[in-house]
Amino acid sequence: MRKEDKRILVENIEVYKTFRERLINLALSQFEWHGLPDTCDDLYLERSLLFNGKAAMYKPEGTDFWLTTDYIYKGKLDVYGYPTAIRGVGYGSHNFIPVGTEWQIVFDNRDFTSIMPKIDFYARLLWEIFNTYRSNLQQQITPYIVAVEKKQFLSVKNLFNRILGFQPVIGMQPGFDLESIKTVDTHVNFIGKELMDNFQIVWNQALAVLGITGETTKKERMLDDELTYNRMEDDICINSRLLGRMKFCNQMNAKYGLNLSVNISSNIQEIQRAQLDGAVSDIQDINEQKMLPDVQPDRNGDREVPGVKTRRDE
Repeated sequence: MRKEDKRILVENIEVYKTFRERLINLALSQFEWHGLPDTCDDLYLERSLLFNGKAAMYKPEGTDFWLTTDYIYKGKLDVYGYPTAIRGVGYGSHNFIPVGTEWQIVFDNRDFTSIMPKIDFYARLLWEIFNTYRSNLQQQITPYIVAVEKKQFLSVKNLFNRILGFQPVIGMQPGFDLESIKTVDTHVNFIGKELMDNFQIVWNQALAVLGITGETTKKERMLDDELTYNRMEDDICINSRLLGRMKFCNQMNAKYGLNLSVNISSNIQEIQRAQLDGAVSDIQDINEQKMLPDVQPDRNGDREVPGVKTRRDE
């Protein structure tokens, strides 16, 4: 692979990883656990739920402490599809056999699956839109197809690299024939705003998968019913992930006398409130505009505003 091709490949991978990691970090920060034993790692628990869609809390044989890791089921499933026996699987494939029935499983969502395929899907979509934006932007700098002789190729390539680098003064070797360069203007229109608007829409859809209400732009102002519906859909998505965790806490508390609890992260709640307040403010602005009186100019060019005298009235 050529060095330039390798650089582009690495750059594309980094862009994709950036969006993927942003979504992963949001997903891992959505819930706050309380009352977990000191031997349980809440971040590892959330990572197991996110990447594997499941986790378990158990006491390994020969110990008297709790662990929270991934698991694999052993033997048969019961009538509802739940395992009748499990084996704990920690980092580095460490295996643990729980003590008797002292274990409890938890799923990330009501579908019993990982949401990572959805995160990967939206990270790819965001990567495509972002790279399209970059390509469209670059073609505003050098919107040309260039035809040159082979012996001049390197010089022309360096020339356009300097243009892309925004160099104010570009020096060329003596004897370089600029007149011999043939270019074809591709006439690429700049559609950056449309692409960024589309990027925001896809980003909001990715957040909705996590149950987070995305930012509503001025162009996307919604009515009260639309806002309520969108917020309700986001709440259902995040509750799909929260309810299983709450059920797990209740089961552990009832069976083993623990004091576990889980709630939506306060940071996520603040983001939701801020987005909701902004959207409500937009709706109020629209309603106020609708309530403004219909102002029409009179024959003399004055504007008739209720309660205000015009020159004609005087």
